[in-house]
Amino acid sequence: MKKNKIMQFGEGVFLRGFIEPLIQQMNQQSSFNGEVYAVKPRAGAVPQKFADQHCQYNLLVRGIAEDNSAIEKTEKITCLKQVYSSSEDWQKIEALACDPDLTFIFSNTTEAGIAYEVNNLDTFPGKLARLLKKRFESGQPGVTVLPCELIENNGQTLKEYVLRYLQDDPAAEYVKNACSFYDTLVDRIVSGFPADFARFDANDQLMVAVEPFAFLAIKAPAKLSEILPLPEDVVVFTDDLTPYRMRKVRALNASHTCMVSGGLLAGFSEVQELLQDDGFRKRIETTLFDEILPTVKLPEAEKRLFAESVLRRFANPFAHHKLEAIALNSAAKWKVRILPVIQDSKVLPYYLSRSLGELFKRYKLSGAAGDTAEVAARFCGSYSIDDFLADRDLWDMDLHSIPGLAEAAKEAGL
Repeated sequence: MKKNKIMQFGEGVFLRGFIEPLIQQMNQQSSFNGEVYAVKPRAGAVPQKFADQHCQYNLLVRGIAEDNSAIEKTEKITCLKQVYSSSEDWQKIEALACDPDLTFIFSNTTEAGIAYEVNNLDTFPGKLARLLKKRFESGQPGVTVLPCELIENNGQTLKEYVLRYLQDDPAAEYVKNACSFYDTLVDRIVSGFPADFARFDANDQLMVAVEPFAFLAIKAPAKLSEILPLPEDVVVFTDDLTPYRMRKVRALNASHTCMVSGGLLAGFSEVQELLQDDGFRKRIETTLFDEILPTVKLPEAEKRLFAESVLRRFANPFAHHKLEAIALNSAAKWKVRILPVIQDSKVLPYYLSRSLGELFKRYKLSGAAGDTAEVAARFCGSYSIDDFLADRDLWDMDLHSIPGLAEAAKEAGL
């Protein structure tokens, strides 16, 4: 049976908790026969634990299932075959790049990883350019590249930087015409190595804990599924990632930002505690279903299913998601996550608008703890809620111009 070898830039917990389980599921449900060969993008040796465990590890899935029951289960991941060091195993990595069975390249080198630096071929795009040049010179067919870094247009940006490194090189046409780069959007909370790992396998130093939810949107024709038969309940092939990105930023992230100041002011410390409180749960549900979802341009049933999954993720008893962590840099988050929802709403959303007042009140009481020194400095003197609303350096506008927002913010913040 033909193998589908996969080069994966990144050996960290996110890819091992997101991509490897998908590869393994395809292996179990089809004739995909995928094998993952990871590349450690940073300099230094591969941790010994990968060799000690033959790269095998347990995936610990725990959270709230679709029937609202708590689940906690493990699955042995066996599709990761080798981890190479980009600084110590380059010849082996080049050999993999020239392997006829190599078909896909995945990556997660953090948002800072997809970067172009003149004359620096040790960046991730620089390394990829060198490897694709080798593959071209060996006469092998092109590959499909699916970056998972959380930046917009990740696939096309990566391709642009690879081509910059290959400017005036014959391999540039090969990358342009024979290789496919697709933009993606990934969504899964991967907690990493669990503190209570010994409950499940005391010898597993590579265990990865994840939530049940997983979502992958790929800007690609659906026919890509013919060679990459990803689980239909996880993947969406689309010609526009924008509504899916908006769905995530608004339903998940804006909901977080809306609840955090009110939750901290009320004395709560974790997201799941808010879901256990009847009053806050009703507030979160109203915010999500009545205020946020109408601004997301997706089919109604699809939006509601996602919103219901968000509530389960918030209620995850294993996550222990601290409100203080969510509250970091709240002013910038409010601007990016909540202000666009208010601007897109036909009527002023009650809880989203009040969250601005709660943010002001929390910052006044705490001296804007958890935000930048520049933001915190505003709250040392007589900075008023009207000053806050009119602060163009924070909002790029005077928020008094949005009808009713100042009144709602003052009602909640004074």
